Amino acid sequence: MRKALGMFLLLAAANFASAAGNGPGAVRKQAEASLLVTGTIAIEADGSVSAVDLDSPEKLPKGIAAFVGGSAADWHFEPVLADGKPVAVRTKMSVRLVGKSAGKGQMTVSIRGAEFGDYQARPEAERITGRKMTPPGYPESAAQVGAQGTVYLLIRIASDGSVSDVATEQVNLRIIASEPQMNLFRNQFARTAIVAARRWTFKPPTEGEDARQTQWAVRIPVDFTFGDKREYGEWEAYVPGPRERIAWAQQDDAAFTPDALPEGGIYLAGSKGPKLLTSLGDEGI
Repeated sequence: MRKALGMFLLLAAANFASAAGNGPGAVRKQAEASLLVTGTIAIEADGSVSAVDLDSPEKLPKGIAAFVGGSAADWHFEPVLADGKPVAVRTKMSVRLVGKSAGKGQMTVSIRGAEFGDYQARPEAERITGRKMTPPGYPESAAQVGAQGTVYLLIRIASDGSVSDVATEQVNLRIIASEPQMNLFRNQFARTAIVAARRWTFKPPTEGEDARQTQWAVRIPVDFTFGDKREYGEWEAYVPGPRERIAWAQQDDAAFTPDALPEGGIYLAGSKGPKLLTSLGDEGI
């Protein structure tokens, strides 16, 4: 597995250097190659992983499917209970891979974060759905220089479906500039996304256990792009922003990071997905 991954990394490192090589040196060191991989895992009654099925593995760079599959095989989860008894389950997963330069044209790859659960697969009546979600505009100064990024919002929804609170957990950029410029772009993207989100309305669940709540917290990735977003399975160069801790947010599992969430979805915060008890795995090179 390491040999195949190493061959792939030579090419990935060259592509990443081309994408990130034009920015200021101090900030360039923060840049990472990033890739989001999704799929399904089978968890046995004892919490071990018995199968990993990645989405469109043929679209993934050479060596990545083996790397993710090998890492997942070592995961161990808290047993999932049904009627008080451990049961085997299959669940959706998404993992954020990052690659950093290891010198001599190679990179180290690791799993930065992961999300497990089938919230999006629930019947519409059992989950929160968008009612009116007008996309934010594009900050003019960011557009002028081609700045792109993703804002990860945490939104608190009232019983009538209105937004009662909204905060930014993280802003990742896909442009390399000076530190002051990076902070400016992050702030612009965050403010623009928050202003738009305050006007959004949602349809609360009407069935299931979540329907009994009087408020809900959801996570929504908001992407600022010019339409040239890379396809699934392609690396992209970006600089991850710091993760902010929100006072009213529930505590997440150690493996979770906001940027493990695929774009285009509404995700219930604190969702009771399988709980990973082990680390996400070692680096590959």
